[in-house]
Amino acid sequence: MPNDNVKKIISLGLTLFSVTAITGVILGVVHDITLEPIRVTQEGLRTEALKGALPEADEFSALEVAGGANPMIKDVQEATAGGGVSGYCITVAPRGYAGPVELIAGITNDGNLRAIRILNQSETPGLGAKSARREFYEQFKDASEIKVVKTKPEAPGEIQAISGATITSNSVASGVNTALAYWKNHLAAGASGEPGEGEALSGASPPANGE
Repeated sequence: MPNDNVKKIISLGLTLFSVTAITGVILGVVHDITLEPIRVTQEGLRTEALKGALPEADEFSALEVAGGANPMIKDVQEATAGGGVSGYCITVAPRGYAGPVELIAGITNDGNLRAIRILNQSETPGLGAKSARREFYEQFKDASEIKVVKTKPEAPGEIQAISGATITSNSVASGVNTALAYWKNHLAAGASGEPGEGEALSGASPPANGE
C-alpha cells in the first residue's frame, strides 16, 4: 500500500510538471508570435501621432537629445517636407496624476506650436483620460506661453482645464511648454544649444486630494 501511494504521488508530480512545461512553451510561442504585431501597431500609432502633430511633414528622422536637456524630453524628430526642414516633433513625458503623460508637440521652424497628440496615458477614466480627446488637445493648436485656466479661455495661450482633472491638464501644459523651450534653446536659428528658461520645469505639481 505505501508503495502504491508513492507511485501515485510520483505520477501526479510528473503530470503536473508536464502540464507546467507544456503551458510554458505555449505561452512562450504565443509571446513570440504577438511581439512583432504589437511592435508594428505601436510604430503605426507613433507615426500617425507624428503626422498629426506636424501634418505638412513628409518624413521624420531622429535627432540626438541635447545634453543637459530636461529629462522630460524623450525624443526629438526633425520633420522634412519637399526636401527641406519643416519643423520638429518633440516627445515629452510630464508627470500626470496616475503616471507619465507621453505626448508629441509639433513645432514649426518659426517656433509655432502646430499641434499636439497624446501618445500614452494612464490617467483616471472619465477625468484625466479625457486629455486624449480631440476637444482637449485641439486647444493647443497655434498656442504659445500656455497657461491652464478653469473657465472659458479669454486670452491667447489659455487652455481650459478638464473638469475634475486639473493636475492632468497642468501636466500636459507643462510638457508642451517644455517642448517649446527646448525648441527655442536648441533648435531655433541662432539657438545657444544650452538649457535655458522654461527647460528647468519638471512637470505638474504632485497629486493632492484627487485630480
